[in-house]
Amino acid sequence: MKKTKEFNLKKYLVEKSKLVNKLLVKYLPKDKSVISRAMRYSVLAGGKRLRPIFVMLGAESFGLDLKKIEPAICAVEFLHTYSLIHDDLPAMDNDDLRRGKPTSHKKFGESAAILAGDALLTETFNLIAKADVPADRIVKAIKMFTDFSGYNGMIAGQAEDTIEAGKWNKKNVSLCKKKLDYIHTHKTSDLIKASLLLGAILAGAKDKDLKSLKKYGHNIGIAFQIADDILDVYADKKLLGKKGSDSDNDKLTYLRLYGKEQSEKNAKKLINEAKKSVSQFKINKEIYESLADYMIDRNF
Repeated sequence: MKKTKEFNLKKYLVEKSKLVNKLLVKYLPKDKSVISRAMRYSVLAGGKRLRPIFVMLGAESFGLDLKKIEPAICAVEFLHTYSLIHDDLPAMDNDDLRRGKPTSHKKFGESAAILAGDALLTETFNLIAKADVPADRIVKAIKMFTDFSGYNGMIAGQAEDTIEAGKWNKKNVSLCKKKLDYIHTHKTSDLIKASLLLGAILAGAKDKDLKSLKKYGHNIGIAFQIADDILDVYADKKLLGKKGSDSDNDKLTYLRLYGKEQSEKNAKKLINEAKKSVSQFKINKEIYESLADYMIDRNF
């Protein structure tokens, strides 16, 4: 009996990230203005490219040729990068390094960084609209993506995380846990959910499959952020490519509320739940499972 070839996640991620980087170069502006240079600098500074990979996975799981959605694949990385540029600003996390390089405002100045982030955000929806699929799918995709990235989504999490930092009633542990779940759900998990759903919606996936992907994305997104909280304290700062930690900014994290051992247990439970939510998928099931494990097994 012929032995089934074992899925190689590392190879998969390398191949997909190479494709993403090639597409990003294609769809980024080419002029020499300071805003365009700041956009290219921040987007091409590196990164795991997980969110565009999730878009591709969602699309391919439901039979869509990736060539039809190349701009949309880039869209999520544009939006993700905009959020990072603004996160790093002096009024937010005030970081000097991102992915081992000077942050955008350190390289180009605060005004250029703000405007580069604004430009990436705006271009995000232009890129989704360029997908070569039926118009009703594009409308549905943009509506979904706006919900998860806007003031009820990612920005809601960022606001609670940044503006409310240091204001926690640390004696009310129950309330802190609810707040922390709210932050992680919106700040991190919402964009991961949106990435998976974007590809699937553009591919014409059925509502029941979108519901499964939403559960999967929610659980791996929370687990991803728990792992980030742990890495923020215990990982090699050179691998992380940044200085300092969330604790320096008096932010609420899983480590502060649960400790390392319980945080790791919570993350593992979420990953198991994520796998269950896509257990009925016949296509790419092994990829979903391997990516779920990667969320908490990574070292940066």
